[in-house]
Amino acid sequence: MKKTLILFLSFIGAMLFVNSNSVPFLLPFVFAHCDTLDGPVVKTARDALDKGDVTTILKWVKKENETEIKNLFKKTLTVRSKGKEAQ
Repeated sequence: MKKTLILFLSFIGAMLFVNSNSVPFLLPFVFAHCDTLDGPVVKTARDALDKGDVTTILKWVKKENETEIKNLFKKTLTVRSKGKEAQ
């Protein structure tokens, strides 16, 4: 039992130092600062919405997803124009 606990704790500790891109099955368990509401992605998105300019957030998006993001950004701006409650 003691060996199992040590092995488990070692695995959990190793997860903190492993790059999630090299071990895809860890991806749901590894979170970065940019995944939080005060991270750079959300801050950039909020600024883009305030300015009405999608170009600043495209640096966070893969090229093949840019059209989708642009379309969703336009829809979001349309909804936000309906007032503070919609925002």
